[in-house]
Amino acid sequence: MQIVRTTPSVAPERLFAHRRCYMGISLDNPVFRGESLKDLVTWALAHFDQCLIIVGDTLRRFNETMLHGLAEAEAAAAAEELGREFLDGAGAWLEGFAPDRLTVLRWRACLDLPEFPAARQTLDRLYAADAAFRAGVQRDAHAFIKRQKRHGRPFAVDEERALALSCNYLLEEIAVFSVLSQRGWTVELYPGPELGVLVDIARGCFDGIPVGLKQRINVELRHRKG
Repeated sequence: MQIVRTTPSVAPERLFAHRRCYMGISLDNPVFRGESLKDLVTWALAHFDQCLIIVGDTLRRFNETMLHGLAEAEAAAAAEELGREFLDGAGAWLEGFAPDRLTVLRWRACLDLPEFPAARQTLDRLYAADAAFRAGVQRDAHAFIKRQKRHGRPFAVDEERALALSCNYLLEEIAVFSVLSQRGWTVELYPGPELGVLVDIARGCFDGIPVGLKQRINVELRHRKG
């Protein structure tokens, strides 16, 4: 694995002074399967004392509604079943690490953290009041919608509803990132580029951002070629 960039830009000595990291598992992304997942986790534990793995299953309920037209409860159940399938495949390997080095959480547990409601409310207020922040979230949501279309995945809802669902997905995800940072998990590892709106947050483009988002560091990783 190699670091492509960090957001914000930080020197390696500052990055690795942090001894904890987390990694969110996107269930649609094949990089979180098999040997690729093992490479990511191995790299994380070679550079940090502790790694928190977050299975983004319940978060995917927005996509289940968008792509399959499922009602809220059905969408959540379908998303959580995907999480179970992931853990059936990777759980035994992940459980082989000492619990003080690697912990696995499912998304629902993040939503139950006591700091989450306030973080989400702050972002919802900002989304309603700050046109630039709202535009940033919608830009990333539109990018997701375009990727789905490019991959030939038809929507079961109209584009306006798809945009609303995608924005809700992003606001929930960003709120969880803020809470994790508040709890000392400030370094996120991800094998792909950072969300545009989070890049803008790191640049200080918006006022009223939750403090956790001002402290976090995103590390974009990729597999070394060859």
